[in-house]
Parts: sequence; structure tokens; C-alpha cells
Amino acid sequence: MNPESKLSSASYSKIPSFLFLILGVFFALYYIVFNPVPYENISTAYFSERVSIPFDWAQIGPISFPIEVDNFLVFQEFKSFRPDFHVSESYIFGIIVSVVSISFLTLLSEFKKLYFIIGGAAWIILITFSNLNGLNIGGVSSNFSLIISLVGTITPAIIFHVWGQNWNLKIKWICTAISFAGTVFILTSLSPIKEPMLYLAEHSLIIGLCLSLAWIFWNGHGVLSGIYFLIARANRTLQLRVSIQIALIGFLYLALVFFIFLELTGESGLPFPTFSPLFIIFPMGIFGWVSLQAKLNQCTDLATNSKALKALYLLGFAISCWLIWKLKLAGNQPAEELFKHLITYSQLGFSLFFLVYIFSNFLSVMDSGKSVDLILYKPHSLPYYHLRIGGLITMLVLITYSDAIIGVQVNAMTTNTLADYYYQTDQKLEASILYENAWMRYRKNPKAKNATAQLLLELKQPTLAKQHLEESFAEAPQVDNILLLSDQLHSENTLFEAVYYLERGLNYFPDHPKLINNLALFYTKINKREEALELLRSISNPEEILLSNLSALQTMAGKPESTQILQKDLPSNINLLVASNALGNIPSKDLIQKIENQIETSSSPMLVNAGYRNLFASQKKNNPDTELKLLDSLANSPLYQSFQMQLQETEVIRSLAAGRIVDVVKNLNGLAFRNTGDAGYYLQLSALILAQNLDFRKAALELEAAQEKGFQAFDTHHWSIYGLGGLPEKAIELREKFNVLLPVYLTDEGTSTPKYLELISKFHQSLPQALFTQWLEFEESEYKTDLAIRLIAHKSHGLKAAQTQALGDYISAKIGVREKLEKYLSNPDLKSIDSVESLLTWLGLEEELTGNPYYTPLIISAALINQDPLTKYEILNSATEFNRDPLLWIAKINAAKAIGLDNYANDALIQMQEWLSKEEIFQLERGNY
Repeated sequence: MNPESKLSSASYSKIPSFLFLILGVFFALYYIVFNPVPYENISTAYFSERVSIPFDWAQIGPISFPIEVDNFLVFQEFKSFRPDFHVSESYIFGIIVSVVSISFLTLLSEFKKLYFIIGGAAWIILITFSNLNGLNIGGVSSNFSLIISLVGTITPAIIFHVWGQNWNLKIKWICTAISFAGTVFILTSLSPIKEPMLYLAEHSLIIGLCLSLAWIFWNGHGVLSGIYFLIARANRTLQLRVSIQIALIGFLYLALVFFIFLELTGESGLPFPTFSPLFIIFPMGIFGWVSLQAKLNQCTDLATNSKALKALYLLGFAISCWLIWKLKLAGNQPAEELFKHLITYSQLGFSLFFLVYIFSNFLSVMDSGKSVDLILYKPHSLPYYHLRIGGLITMLVLITYSDAIIGVQVNAMTTNTLADYYYQTDQKLEASILYENAWMRYRKNPKAKNATAQLLLELKQPTLAKQHLEESFAEAPQVDNILLLSDQLHSENTLFEAVYYLERGLNYFPDHPKLINNLALFYTKINKREEALELLRSISNPEEILLSNLSALQTMAGKPESTQILQKDLPSNINLLVASNALGNIPSKDLIQKIENQIETSSSPMLVNAGYRNLFASQKKNNPDTELKLLDSLANSPLYQSFQMQLQETEVIRSLAAGRIVDVVKNLNGLAFRNTGDAGYYLQLSALILAQNLDFRKAALELEAAQEKGFQAFDTHHWSIYGLGGLPEKAIELREKFNVLLPVYLTDEGTSTPKYLELISKFHQSLPQALFTQWLEFEESEYKTDLAIRLIAHKSHGLKAAQTQALGDYISAKIGVREKLEKYLSNPDLKSIDSVESLLTWLGLEEELTGNPYYTPLIISAALINQDPLTKYEILNSATEFNRDPLLWIAKINAAKAIGLDNYANDALIQMQEWLSKEEIFQLERGNY
């Protein structure tokens, strides 16, 4: 046998070994404490709902109505997707198991003959039960894979044990590694199955589990023996009652492990707190190291030298930690439960008999202050073997008590492992069958049931998938399956069943945020908004997603609540913006900037679409060309194909914010033509915009077309539009067919209201001088002030300076002095840029003169300022498509004649006869206006 000094030449660097161990401890603790179900794939999915938000308000004397546009609320629901597979981590674990196996086989060659034979036999059994025949080399489940594996792995150890005792350990390790790698290469090269390397990596779990269990059984009483050594050394000269201390600690430890055992076997309502037995691995490794060192110092008949045994101990501790990491990542719950059970059994059995061993052999000297810890394992007498035998018998008793559940766990573990391989290699049918069998054998297997349902859905078998989910709900409820079942029922339009399972799910998992969130969203779909709001408010510390959905539901229910606290995610900030818009508030610059930045980095077309809609659904008078180009480019992108119409709606809203009425009306009609299902909505919105601009004739025609397209949400102001637009028969129809309430102003006493409405109904097509005369005769009222403002805004191009000044003085007397208005009235020259800018500012507009064709003075100004005769005609002609202002039409006729378009001029004169007499037209042609 080699002397111990020979191992010192081996390349067993302490730093890499301890780093390997420390990393294993770190990853194991992380996944036990912070991420216990990493395979579970519950993610958020977005969907949006429209909500009407007041964009502007039209006030026309006694008639008022909102101009509403749609904003998008973004809701986030939790969905269960196919389990996550960590392929790279599977290969890493396979490499880790390979390194540990190579190290074990190398150290095995250093063992004495008897122990070498025992170790070699154990390795042969391990490889035999590792299901390597599934590589199908030479035929389905043939033994060639097993033979190749055994020859390739155990042969180097046999050679080194028989003939290579004097070889350097480093050389042995390298040779074993080469043989091991060669064996893997041969197996993967000869195997006909898909991705044989992945098959080996997945099945390395079985080898790693067995190696770890070997370490656990070897180190069975490590916790109590290590603690005893520490207590004995601390009290060596103090002559304290060590027996009482170790008895008390031993009793508490055994009681704790026993309660864990009861919990594992299904006992509930325990009066004492417990924890996962996986945590026991760490004190086992630490205290067991203390016990191992004492044993190596005391025993003379060791299986091999002490350094080799210490190396094996560290390898066992490390592989146990890495095994926990793998079990959590793979979601192989049967394997994890098997590991937990055997840890618990071994701790109860070996720890109990360790106490029996020390009290039966050393009680008389334990409290004497003598160094009992120095002779605890010396000599290696028969009573210590009784400890091991008693521990094994106790384990058998516990296994029997638990109905030999470990046998079922082993079976389900191997089935799960094979199913994982099939799933990852896209063999879905085989994987679904194996997962189903694994769950049928062992119910505590959440990943298997979820994966079965997911696979059946992918295989287009929704009915069978739903049956599995219902079976899971009845026998072993789990959150991801409840979410998947309710989502499947929702897709089948059985909402009430989906609500039922979510409500029942909360009985199993009270206050679970994901279930509460989805249930609240389903409540809104069945018109239980108040219950949805109460449900979301019931959570004491809600997640950000739930807060976002709560904000959206409050806005949808007409109870928006705005806040200045910005959120981290884009959906939440989008909903905050909708709430602000719904309240009529001006959103903060920080919120707008935050959303713009998040939109730029978002990869979700739905969120980008919703974000831009809500951003542009506010009064932004600045030039929209850059933003319109952006929206147009998105609408033409294949990625945004399903949002094309919504983006075009957003373009309309942005144009409306900038006051481009021509573009808005034309684009709304275009949308109505291309989307017959929503044509009524688009046409009625166009009608309201035209009515706001006093074009009741066109508004009534648009409203009539909207009614023909199926629009039915009529209100009092629609009745007024029909009446003012010259379609009284349609107003009567609204009253009879849709039970529209008549406006309150019909009951007003006096003549001012009817006179105002008569005047305003034909405001644009009337001559400025005639309107001014009627204004002078109008009785004192708010209507007179309203008319004065409208005369300056729409008719000042046909009024004299004194008349406009009189209007301005009246306005100032009623509502106060307006600086920009005063500046314009001081020089109402439409050729003057300064004067026109003052008028624009007073009207709340930017520099664009031709955006709104109903601001006739601005249109005339644009034509006067422009020197190109053709451009001048185009400006005037475009405006006359909407505006019937007589002076505007005469200016257009003159511009047409100036460029030789006499036929167009004559046609325009004929068209003017629809609202003007021939005498009025004649006077206009002569310039008498």
C-alpha cells in the first residue's frame, strides 16, 4: 500500500476543491431559499382594453358635449407556459458528476483489497441501474451500452489497483479521465437516439444521487458526533456534565428530525415548526468533517489513507450540494422527495444509535473531564458496528412505516428523468405518456402533471389536457395548473367555469397573488367590477402587477386615481397616464419622459401601440409631422400588422390635437371605409368634430351615415346636431327609436336661445357684415359674448377694423383683457405676420395656418402671404371643401381666374347658389362685402 506521503505529490489543490464545494453550497442554498421552483414557468401576458377618455369639450351656447377618444388600458394576467428546461445546466451537472466519478474511481484504486472489491461492486451496480441501455446501441435496450460503460470506467481502477500502486495519483486521474471521456465518446457515437449526450447528461442525475446517498449513509451520525467532539473538547478540563449537554442536544435534534419525518409522511397540524430536510446537508458536512478527522486520528485499520478519505468526504459533500441544485432546476420532485426521505431516515437511525453507543460505552467517564473524544473510535470495537447495524435497522423500520414510499419515488424518478429527455428532444407524445405515468405513480410531482397538460395542448388535444388539469385540481391542486385550466376554459368561452376554479383555488392557496389577479380580471369580464376591485384591494402587500391592474380597473370603472409615483414597468406607467387623462389632468413631464424612454426599449408591439396612443391623446398643438411619420412607419411594419388600424387611429388623434381638422375628417372617413365593423364609431366622431367647428350640415350627414353603419349610442347632443344640420326628421327618429331625451334648452324662456341657435346653425355660410349686424341687435347674454368671440375667430376677415375693435372691447368688458387679442385688434392686417401670430396665440394654435379650414381669417392670411398663384388657389380650394364662408369662396373664384381656371370658377359660382341668393353672389363678385 502506498504511504500517505505519496498523495502529497498528487495534484489535489485545496483552493479548487474548496471553491468547488463553496459554489455547490451557494447554489444549493440559493435554490432552496430564494428560487425553490425554477422550472415553473408562470409569466405575465398583456392584453389591452379600450376606455373612452375626454379629449376635448365642445360648448356651443346651450349645447355641450365631449369629444372622446379611446385610450388603452394594459392588463397583465398570469399564464402558465411549458416548464423551463435548463439544458446548459444539465450538461454542467453531467460534467460535475463525471469529475466526481473519475475522482472516486481514481481514489478507489488506492483502497485495500476488500474495500476495493466492495467499492467496485457498488460502482457496477450503480452503472447497471443508471438506465444506460436506453442508448439502444446494438438494439433497443440491449446490454452493449452497459458493457461498454463498465469496461471503460472500471478497467483503469482495476489496472491501477493491481499493477499501478506506485503510480502518481495525478497520472492515475488523467488516465481514468481519458478512459471515461473515451467511453462517453464511444457511447454517443454508436447510439442511434436523438442527442445521446443530453440523454447521458439527464441520467447523470441517478449516478449523482447514488454518490450523494453513499456519502450521507457514511456520514450518518456526523451532526451529533461532530457536536459531541466540540463539546467534549470545550469541557475537557472543566468537569461539566457533558452527558446532560449531549443528551439534551441529541433529544432536540432527534425530535426535530422526527417531526420532519412526520411531515414527510403526510402528518399535518404539527405543533412544532419544521423545515426542508435538505438543509440538514450543510450541518452534516460541517460537523461530519470534525467527526471524520477525529476518527481518522483514532482508527488504525482504514480502508485507505486519511488524505484519500478526506478527499472522498469533500467530494461527497460537494456532490450532495450540487445534487440539490440539479434537483431544483430539473423539477424532478420524486427524486427530491426520495433524497429528503433517505436523509431523514439516516439521520434518525444513525443519530439515535450514536447516542446509544456513547451512553452505553462512555457514560461512566463522560463527565469525568477525561479526553473521551480521543478514544471514541479507538479501538474500532464491536459496539461501533452495532451502531451501524442499528441505524440500518431503524431505517428499515421507518421505510416500512412510510409504506415503502421510496420504491414508488425511485420508479417515478427514473420515469421523470426519461420524460425530461424526450421533452427536450421534441418527442412530445413519448414525453406526455411518461410524465402521465410518473404522476400516476407518485402524486407529489407538480412538474409532471403540468408538463403533461402542456404537451397535450401542443399535440392539439385540449379535451384530454383539460381532463388532466381537472384531475390535478381534484387530487393534487397546484397554482400553475389552476392558471392553465382557467385560461383553457376562458379560451373555450366558459368564463363562469374559469371563475369557479380560480375561486376554489383560493381556498387551497389563500391570498395567492397570481390567483387573485387572474380572478379579478375574470370578474371584470362577467361584469363584477366592484368584486374585482375589492379583491385586488384585499391584498396587504400587492405586487407591482396587481397595483397596475388595480389602477386600470379603477379607471375602467370610472373611478380613476392619479399618482405622481412613477413605476418601473411600462404597463403600469401606461395605466397611470390613462388615469391622468381620464381626470383631465396634464401628465407630468417625468411620466411622459419615462414612458417615451420605456417605449424605445420595449419589444412588445402591443405596449408600444398603447403607449403612443395614450401619449398622443392629449392636447399637443405643436407640429405633429415627426410623430405622424413615426406612427406611419410602425403601421407599415410587418411586426405591427395586427395593430395597423389602431396606429392609424392614433395618427388621427395626433392630428386632431394639432388642429388639423381636414386631415382628421378625411382619415376618419378612410378608416370607416376600411373597417366596416367600426365605421359607425369613426363617422360619429367625425360628426362631433365637425359640429364642434359649427359645420352642422356636414356633421348631420356624417351622423346619418354612422346610424346606417350601426351606431346606436345616441344622446341629446346628437338630437341637436340633426336639428341644426337641417335634418329634423332624423331628430324625430332618434327621439322615437332610441328614446333620446330632449335638450333642456327647449324649455328656456325668451328668444335668445332660439335666436342664437338659428344664427349659429348657418354661421359659416353667412356674410360677416350680416352676422355683425345681428350681433349688435342681440340682447345682452352669455350668447352675445360667445358670438363676439366666434366673429373674431371666424369672420374678422370680412369686418372693418372698427367692428373688430368693438367686438374686442365687448369681450374685454365681459371676460377681461386678452393681450394677444388686443395686439391683433390694434392691427387686424392678415398680411402682417405679427398680427397673425397674435391671432394664432389667442386661438391657442401654433404656427400652422391651414390646419383648420373653419378659421377663415387664417386661411385668407395664408393665401395672402403666399405669392405663388397656384399654391394660393390650392389653399383656398382645400378649405372650401369644408367651409362655406362666402368671402372664402369668392377668394377661391378669383384665385382660379388668376391661373386660368375659369371653368372651375364658374362651377364654384353655381355651387354658391345653394346657400346664397344671386343678388348676394353678384354683390360679392363686385367686391361689395
